[in-house]
Amino acid sequence: MAENLLEVKNLKKYFPVKAGVFKRTVAHVKAVDDISFAVEEGETLGLVGESGCGKSTTGRTILRLLEATEGKVIFDGKNVMDLDKKEMRAIRRDMQIIFQDPYASLNPRMTVADIVGEPLDIHNLAKNKQERNEKVKEILENVGLGEEYMNRYPHEFSGGQRQRIGVARALAVDPKLIIADEPVSALDVSVQAQVVNLLQDLQKEYGLTYLFIAHDLSVVKHISDRVAVMYLGKIVELTDKKELFKNPMHPYTQSLLSAIPEADPKKKKDRIVLEGDVPSPVDPPSGCRFHPRCPKAFEPCPVKEPEFKEYGDGHFAACHLLDK
Repeated sequence: MAENLLEVKNLKKYFPVKAGVFKRTVAHVKAVDDISFAVEEGETLGLVGESGCGKSTTGRTILRLLEATEGKVIFDGKNVMDLDKKEMRAIRRDMQIIFQDPYASLNPRMTVADIVGEPLDIHNLAKNKQERNEKVKEILENVGLGEEYMNRYPHEFSGGQRQRIGVARALAVDPKLIIADEPVSALDVSVQAQVVNLLQDLQKEYGLTYLFIAHDLSVVKHISDRVAVMYLGKIVELTDKKELFKNPMHPYTQSLLSAIPEADPKKKKDRIVLEGDVPSPVDPPSGCRFHPRCPKAFEPCPVKEPEFKEYGDGHFAACHLLDK
């Protein structure tokens, strides 16, 4: 069995809500509320859920782009939360991120050579400009962009090409872990497949580990080994990809899967339509957070929070129904 490269333990990220003349904290947005999971070396863990459920905040808190309120992030045997600035700078070489928006994440005033070469400069990975340019050229070729693109600016590229530049920048420092924060959601469907296939090829070539954040389950099905389903700051189900699609245990997961379009018109699917909106993370519902929208909610759901536990070989879920 592969060892865990990343372990997230009881992670919380609360954002203060301030009000009044003195800007006192009157409440907290519980974006990530006590979640735990692990990612094995070389695997891809998909993190899915609706917009606003805390997926991106989880990714950014792991990298300490946002400071955690509570919890531990063990990366390669070290607790990232305990590291000082110097130690954090060193470990950032092994932890990279691909951002969601390929238009906003690239500096419009920098050429592609400078965008991809900047991480090499920061971590002193090239002896001189010539070596730096050679490395940039090699990385660009690996993501499907030729040498002729090096001196161009981001505005000269399509969305898919820009995302390839973002992937190249993340790869430049030869990381162990890449957090892909909805890397294809801003792209056309035809381009999405190309970028996802590229990420899979690069994973084999570089031996990468991915935390792949997405809201599209069909994309996650294509790239992930295991899938964690998130709802309102909590992980409600976590299991192997095949098991999740074959035997979803949590009613929320079942509703997400029922929403995936079916290509064959003869195959009819029973849609599970959830009523109401996602509750506010400032004041989440008591008990199970999903109970106000759950078609199967019963007595203990509004009162008691379900325990996140294992139901069979590596299949974790948090639902009172499963203990009936």
